[in-house]
Amino acid sequence: MLKKITLLLYGVLFLIQSACIDKIAEQSEAPTQKRPNIIILLTDDQRADAVGFMGNPQIKTPHLDILASQGIVFSNAYVTTSICSVSRASILTGQYARRHNIWGFSKNFSPQQWQKTYPIVMRNQGYYTGFIGKFGVGNELPQADFDYWRGFEGQGSFRQKNEAGDDIHLTRMISDQIITFIDTVKSKAQAFCLSVSFKAPHVEGDPGYFLPDPKYGQLHNQQVLSEPVQSAPEFFNHFPPAFTENNVARNRWKSRFANPQMQQENIRKYYQLIHGIDVVVGELVEALTRNGLLDNTIIIYTSDNGFYLGEYGFAGKWYGSEPSIRVPLMIFDGRNPLSQRKTRKDIALNIDLAPTLLKLAGITSPKEMQGYALMPQPESPRDYFLYEHLWQSTPRYFIPSTEGIVYTDKKYMRYFMNRDTTELIFEELYDLNKDPLEINNLMNAPTFTSLKKSLKDTLHRAKLQASVD
Repeated sequence: MLKKITLLLYGVLFLIQSACIDKIAEQSEAPTQKRPNIIILLTDDQRADAVGFMGNPQIKTPHLDILASQGIVFSNAYVTTSICSVSRASILTGQYARRHNIWGFSKNFSPQQWQKTYPIVMRNQGYYTGFIGKFGVGNELPQADFDYWRGFEGQGSFRQKNEAGDDIHLTRMISDQIITFIDTVKSKAQAFCLSVSFKAPHVEGDPGYFLPDPKYGQLHNQQVLSEPVQSAPEFFNHFPPAFTENNVARNRWKSRFANPQMQQENIRKYYQLIHGIDVVVGELVEALTRNGLLDNTIIIYTSDNGFYLGEYGFAGKWYGSEPSIRVPLMIFDGRNPLSQRKTRKDIALNIDLAPTLLKLAGITSPKEMQGYALMPQPESPRDYFLYEHLWQSTPRYFIPSTEGIVYTDKKYMRYFMNRDTTELIFEELYDLNKDPLEINNLMNAPTFTSLKKSLKDTLHRAKLQASVD
């Protein structure tokens, strides 16, 4: 009897083993899904309308426009905090600033936070990772955590020297570093993720001036460039004196946009800096094509925040206006380029970039990430988002704090000192369908009382949700 049972067990084991062998053979014969290469191109201070594919007919960005014509353009892309260090921390972590709590320029990620950023998660999952350009968060550079590192600390400078000791513009140097990376990875079996962080079109120095590559110094010289409607003198007092007096945004306006000649010159140089980036994008695509990598590479292009070009007598960013918080965002997928551009109007945020990169790579996002993967979903599940800029203001560096709620058709913003919301300096309410330029502030209109209450209640809930650990 025992012998019969033993023989029966052997028979069952044989059948199981045979089934397993057949399954293994079946899997080995099935085609393996090749993971995509991913490149994220991040500019610094590029507003949403400062690129051709967002409808600007004057700026010269032909290479970006070609990619966008075969990719997906997000026409309502925003940052949750409009300043470089905080926004970059949000991009890396996929979190609101209330969650990652990096508000200034000197605070570093904790070791625990850093391990949950997209480049570390991707490297741990087998991706070859590279970083080029401005890291922008804290004062410790994580070069040991990348396979290829050409990052720099702080703001950096456009004035650089090449290996021969000759002058070279930083944007041109970044292009050379990108090409070196592409030539390095062409023979590697593993997929790569390259993060490129331009300094352009940020100013040089503080308070700063625009310093484009002299090679493009004649670009737009014969043109009269369009100026923002809200930069006209009648909008100079749109924000009250308690807000604008000694405000960094107003002080920098005086040195960049205070008269028509200054405004034309600085918009021209701003555009020249962006054109320099576009040239690099063209060289990147050529290098990918030359090395047979383009058809398995995804390219994402965006910015860390927007920029005032004179609106309301401001230069810089920080506040809740559309020029400050809206950014360009385009995704090109070389595996399946579109026959024509697709435009998405749902709200996309900088905190969505990390989950999107991971989703495209087939990697599960850490639970700490608060953003949504923008692809392959047809649209994001949000109707609105929380905007926040809780800067620790000083008399020397006066930047009022900001909180607000943004929908695609309406917006509420409030300004106060530091984090004390008990005494407001200024409030804004706009019907963006009728007033996309944010000219008619409805805060004191009695017919919008219920809307104001609704948006303030939404703001309160959004703040609680964003800060939850």
